[in-house]
Amino acid sequence: MVNIASIAKELSISEDELIKESLKAYLQDKLIEIESEIFRIKKKFGVTNIYELNKKAEKGEISENEAFEDYFLLDNLEAEKEKIEKLLESLNG
Repeated sequence: MVNIASIAKELSISEDELIKESLKAYLQDKLIEIESEIFRIKKKFGVTNIYELNKKAEKGEISENEAFEDYFLLDNLEAEKEKIEKLLESLNG
């Protein structure tokens, strides 16, 4: 198991700072993954947000069956993105 104290000592930073920076790096990586998936879905349907996706489905421009899973995935990803951005903001503040 990794010993945080020894890593912090080796890097000449406090354990708290090591943990904080590690959390920031993890959250930033997660945010990039989420943003990438959001971009993929938006590009797939040629939309800029979830509301446009919904309108296209309602107008029959795309099949509701095709958009159904991606609609809910996009909604969840957007919520997750907001949560991570708030967490990053709190770590930076």
